[in-house]
Amino acid sequence: MDKTVEQKINEMLEVFNSLPNCRIEPNEGDRLLIASNKPVPWSDALEKRYAESSHKIGSITPHKTALGLYIDFPHNFLDIDRVEDIIDPEITLTYYEPGTKASTVKSWWRFRSDEKFDSIHLVLRKTELALYDFKREEWIQLMKEITDVHK
Repeated sequence: MDKTVEQKINEMLEVFNSLPNCRIEPNEGDRLLIASNKPVPWSDALEKRYAESSHKIGSITPHKTALGLYIDFPHNFLDIDRVEDIIDPEITLTYYEPGTKASTVKSWWRFRSDEKFDSIHLVLRKTELALYDFKREEWIQLMKEITDVHK
C-alpha cells in the first residue's frame, strides 16, 4: 500500500473512531469492517455467502493505490442530491449508476437504493485520493448521521 493510501486510511479511521455509534474491526485481508454497536435492521438482507456481520454498517478497503468506502443506511434516509454535494463537492469523480460496471482506473462513486437499505460506494485513486479531505465538517457530519442511526 502506498504512502497516500496509508495516510488517507488513517484520516478516515480517525473520523470513524471519533464517532460514538460505530467501531472499526479487522475483516479479511486489509479490509476493515465498520460495525454498529447493535445489529442493523436490514441484517437479514446481508449476503450470507460472505458471512457478513449483522452489525455491519460498511467497510473500508485499501488497495495498492486506491481506497474504497462502502457504507449502508436505512432506505430513503438520505437524499442522493445532498449525498452528492458532500461526497463529490468538487465534481471530480465519475458517477456510476447501480448495476453498471465501474472503472478500474478512475475515481468514482455510486448511490444504490433498494427496499431494505441504501448504500454509498466511493473509490478514490491517485490524484483524487491525495486531494480528498475526510476531515471536512460536512463529510464528518454525514458519517455521523449514518452511524447515529444505530444508537
